[in-house]
Amino acid sequence: MSEVTFAKSFLATLDKRPIKLPADHVSDPRKYLNQSPMILPKPTHPFPRRDRPAGSQQAKEKTITVTLKPMRAGETVQIKDIGLDSTIHDLKTQYSQKSGQPLDKIKLLLNKKPAADLKSLKELSIEGDVELSVMVMGGASGTTPGATSPVNEKIPTPALEVPASSKPENDARAPAPESEKAQVEAKIAASVESTPDGILRTEEFWTDLKGFLAQRLRDDGEGEKLANVFREAYSKR
Repeated sequence: MSEVTFAKSFLATLDKRPIKLPADHVSDPRKYLNQSPMILPKPTHPFPRRDRPAGSQQAKEKTITVTLKPMRAGETVQIKDIGLDSTIHDLKTQYSQKSGQPLDKIKLLLNKKPAADLKSLKELSIEGDVELSVMVMGGASGTTPGATSPVNEKIPTPALEVPASSKPENDARAPAPESEKAQVEAKIAASVESTPDGILRTEEFWTDLKGFLAQRLRDDGEGEKLANVFREAYSKR
């Protein structure tokens, strides 16, 4: 066999083999070189540890005083030594426990804007003592401490008996006392306000509606504008 023929046959044999190894190629471990694995030496100096700055620790440990002031008549609650990681829901819970207001009716406002329950004080960019406004939805009213204390309770006075001779003969036609008239008028007003039409005439309903729309739309101007549109439409019906 000549050299040219041998070279051609050798090249033809190489062409039949793949240029790259296939994905399922497995090498024969018996053909590996007999040598021990290489182990890196231990470092002479350990890795340095970064100490946390003292400023971040002080920020985590910092506590502030939060004042919860209701928008209407009510008790102002002051919560001291509260961390910046506390959420708005935590403040609402403490206010509900101290004021007696239902938790699901309480809304906290920061700069006249509703604050989400899951937001923390740090996320709201609060770094020092702050005052939050409290809005109670649905016209709920809780009992303030001391309202039912024995000091404020009125002691009932015994009714004086009027002799029969001093009573007018036409007692059935005599006008009712002022106190009884006030009680009757109060019952009539309460029964009217309990109806849907009576509730729509109250100022509390439109105030709550304006607060609800401002919270949902996240815009005080649009909430007040829509509340005025609804009120004008109701007055024209």
